[in-house]
Amino acid sequence: AVVSSGINAEYGEFYGTKFPLQKIDSVAVPDFSAGAMENWGLILYRETALLYNTVNDTINTKSRVNTVVSHELAHQWFGNLVTMKWWNDLWLNEGFASYVEWIGTDASEPHWNYLDFQTYSDKSAALSIDSYMSSRPTSVGVEKPDDIAAQFDSISYSKGAAILRQAKMFMDPDGTTDYFEEAIKNYINVHRYGNAVQMDLYGELDQVYQRVHPGSGVSIKDVMSTWTLQMNFPVLKVSRFDEDHVGVSQDRFLIAGEDSSGDKVSPYSYQWYVPVKYTKKDGEATLEWLKPHSHLIIPFNFSDPEEFIRLNLNSDGYYVVDYSFDMTSRLNDELFGPTPNWPLLDTSEKQGMIFDTFLMISSGMKPMSVGLELLGNVLEDTTLPLVPWKEVHRQLAMVGRQISGDSTLNAEWKAKWKPYYEALYETYKDYFKVTGATPLPDDNAPGAFQERQKIIFAISTACQFDVAGCITAAKQFFQKYKDDNYQLPTDFKSTILKTVMSQEPVTDQLKTDWEWLWGKYLASPSAAEQQILYYALGLIQDNSTLIKFSEYCLNETLVRPSDALYIMGRSITQTKLGRDVSLKFLMDNWTYLHNERFAGALFAVDAYVFGVLAKFSDQESYDKIKDFFTPRYDTLGPGTAAYESSLQSIQGNIAWLSKHGQAIRDYVE
Repeated sequence: AVVSSGINAEYGEFYGTKFPLQKIDSVAVPDFSAGAMENWGLILYRETALLYNTVNDTINTKSRVNTVVSHELAHQWFGNLVTMKWWNDLWLNEGFASYVEWIGTDASEPHWNYLDFQTYSDKSAALSIDSYMSSRPTSVGVEKPDDIAAQFDSISYSKGAAILRQAKMFMDPDGTTDYFEEAIKNYINVHRYGNAVQMDLYGELDQVYQRVHPGSGVSIKDVMSTWTLQMNFPVLKVSRFDEDHVGVSQDRFLIAGEDSSGDKVSPYSYQWYVPVKYTKKDGEATLEWLKPHSHLIIPFNFSDPEEFIRLNLNSDGYYVVDYSFDMTSRLNDELFGPTPNWPLLDTSEKQGMIFDTFLMISSGMKPMSVGLELLGNVLEDTTLPLVPWKEVHRQLAMVGRQISGDSTLNAEWKAKWKPYYEALYETYKDYFKVTGATPLPDDNAPGAFQERQKIIFAISTACQFDVAGCITAAKQFFQKYKDDNYQLPTDFKSTILKTVMSQEPVTDQLKTDWEWLWGKYLASPSAAEQQILYYALGLIQDNSTLIKFSEYCLNETLVRPSDALYIMGRSITQTKLGRDVSLKFLMDNWTYLHNERFAGALFAVDAYVFGVLAKFSDQESYDKIKDFFTPRYDTLGPGTAAYESSLQSIQGNIAWLSKHGQAIRDYVE
């Protein structure tokens, strides 16, 4: 209630309209398939999205509850007070709530600096799924119920949020004005208690923009249409134009896929109005428009060896930047040279540069050596903040997942990075002791939330990279948990259980421990604790146990129907063995799953289909999946888009191994 009250007050200011009802009721529903539902004045939640126990729940649960509550409260204005006219503009509801939830959470917990996580979560998720031909425009025609279900994806939520963040950037480029918010207030005021379409929002943005930038020659309706009426996004090419200028051009970015059906034609020929915010040696930030089918020509002093140009400041733009070799060299000198400016970059920009580099590596635009060199440079920064640090590990884990089919190479990859994680564990090991542990920072203190998260994440990654001291401590914790009914430290519970359950070789004792932990799952009254337990249970490297776990998921007396598809699609598929088991189980049980479990499981169907299929990286699996689903394509229903995305993801994974597998082998040697 305290969280809701503070967020509501912030939203009243943001939207320029106080919440018009006398109260809002929030209800936790034990078996609810969606995360939450924003009924006006009566919001329904999954238990894990609303209930937080200060003694037993983790800091991650606390932050999730805060963001989900913020998201649903945002809908009370954008979605309820003003409602989209038709489902093709669902992104107006979900994208806006996904954008504003960060503002609400930041207002509720200002000492968390939660806006630092926005690009790591929303923008990165959107770029990942929007890099394939299987993507779709943010606003797309809706003609049947399955079309509606398909709208509830990362494009509506995460891409919607990302392009709104970009709109905020070009409406208020210096960060000192609130023209974006002025337009939103006007939109809410004009359309309250009514319906609207996306052009109504663009009209309000354009009216304010033209007043502030008279004679700009830029129509915000045209700008936004290029971002919502065509899929994918641009890669900006930065290179020498002539002796005194740098040129910036744009191309469509794609990792994999082809338009075999011919229905992916864009009304804008996959060209965008791109707001390019950049800086050079003088330190001034400049915003210019790169228009469709044109170049942006920027003065540049090539005679000065210290001159550079850096685009997409703060990672606000929904695009990636590909610098030519000489421009990359100049930028690297600026960021990592004798007087490195990397530590001075905004947290989001650091994260964005790492993510974008590896996204371009996935497309084949850059060699793996560029990414590995970047990671080496980044990890020289001893003050590296939490978010870019998490991005480094996400990319290391991505490489490990891509090469998981080669157990020897995967082990060598982990061994190559193990010394870094051993040093990391030495720094934080005193927090991870059965007795006499140093207490974690109180997240209510300024700056302590991210420091606490950093410690938890450091211990987790050290165990993932097989640091001996970390694994020994995890086993000690588990033994005490099992023998003495010891309460595990809340924020390390997931790491402890995952570490123990993932040990190899699988012994009879480990199987016995798995059964014991399964009993803890069945007995737990807490949905949040059950989630921690089922993610650990899915890691055991034993074929028969994983099959049994999958079968349990089809028994409604053992596993809640709202959890079953998530367990099968996200928990059991965490490892190569788990993915193999899950694919066979899906194929063996498809008729039952389709007839009995998919109905009413809107979001879970997408998560299950994509979770089981998308991470394979070999042609044999691709052929097996395609052969199985081709005659069953019409039975996919709400999982159709996830299936198509999965096929192209597998194609991308296969291409990734072909392009970069040898580079990884050379690196570990």
